[in-house]
Amino acid sequence: MEEAMLIEILKEVQKKNQYILEIERITREIGEALSRNDRTSVQILLGMRQEEMDNADVSERNIQRLTSVLQQEDAVKLLGWIKGEEKIKPKTPLEEKLVEICKNMQTAIKRTIDLDRHISLRLAGKDSYYQ
Repeated sequence: MEEAMLIEILKEVQKKNQYILEIERITREIGEALSRNDRTSVQILLGMRQEEMDNADVSERNIQRLTSVLQQEDAVKLLGWIKGEEKIKPKTPLEEKLVEICKNMQTAIKRTIDLDRHISLRLAGKDSYYQ
């Protein structure tokens, strides 16, 4: 795989990771605002979180576009790493960096889902999306 293409994918993965971390932070703030029964802040934060989710979706589409021009073997390997899988070991420092960022991103996604689940169950109870 060309190093230049790997660098472009790495840049886009880093962007997506930043969006995911921001989504996690905002989700945490939503929980805190709900604890204070501050509905106005919750509405503002939900809008902010949606913007970050939209940005993460754009990054995901960019990653898909970049990987679509790769040879199938390289694309499968990269998409596996992005999903947090490490069936194929990275061989270069750039690949190792990509795997590290992707693992961190998957961990942040799991934490965010757990936060969101807790908030949703507290608000909606048996009507929660997570039930």
